[in-house]
Amino acid sequence: MAKPFDAILKQILDDYSPDLVAWLAARFGLPPGRPEPIAPDLSTVQPTADKVFRLASDAGLIHLELQSTWGGSLPDRIFLYNALLNDRYGVPVRSVAIMLRPDVEAWSLTWEFERRQVNGERFLSFRYELLRIWKLSAEEFMSGGLGLAPLGLLTNDAASRLPELVRRLAKRFRNEVPDETMRDRLLASSYILMGLRYDEFVIKSLFRGVQEMEESSTYRAILSKGVERGRAAGRVEGRIEGLRLSLVAFLEQQFGSIPQEQEAAIRELADKTRLNAAIRQLPTLGSPTDLKL
Repeated sequence: MAKPFDAILKQILDDYSPDLVAWLAARFGLPPGRPEPIAPDLSTVQPTADKVFRLASDAGLIHLELQSTWGGSLPDRIFLYNALLNDRYGVPVRSVAIMLRPDVEAWSLTWEFERRQVNGERFLSFRYELLRIWKLSAEEFMSGGLGLAPLGLLTNDAASRLPELVRRLAKRFRNEVPDETMRDRLLASSYILMGLRYDEFVIKSLFRGVQEMEESSTYRAILSKGVERGRAAGRVEGRIEGLRLSLVAFLEQQFGSIPQEQEAAIRELADKTRLNAAIRQLPTLGSPTDLKL
């Protein structure tokens, strides 16, 4: 999950994983029951999947990849993660790619990944599920578990009734989330996720008047810092975080994608001088791996 918006959904998943897994289990005919998160680290060969859960009734694993933009290597990565998870745990693995905004319209709903010999003979076929959030019903999310509700704001059919849905979302959080910190986090996450489809002026207008939002320390930090990329990442850490996010974005724009281990190294770098030096290297790079941190 390489894009900063995806981190927001990943945080919601950490807090409300049963909601999303129960929704997916019902959609794909998998057994209901509370999922058990398992470590997605597949470090023997470097990759790390986004989220992996053990399903109830010994039904295997469900593997989620959360994406806000299309990456050409995604099918290859999903296949690799699926095979490695199957090898490590010895159970069936259902892989699901969840696309958060409509920049991948050419994809079919389910995808068959295949490889062929030079003579055209197919030697590998693998299928994973693809869910395009914007094509689904807002009601499916708004009436589901709390962890699903913010996704309803990203659907196409929500666009014409956003004020109503934002008020409804705030009311649900107010009535169903007694913990103020968690309510604050859900509201702020909903605000940030809307940046996938709407500009900041529209989002501010929609959330204006939501009492809990006005009182939210997270929301006040978002507005006072005014760091767009930091807002998209779900936290505002000032110039250091902005430099990290900008460097990743520039590399992806220039080369399409970057190795996950390189992105992880950038996100751990906290030295402003080194980050600025890395950004100055961009015009001379022949590939992302040429970057010296």
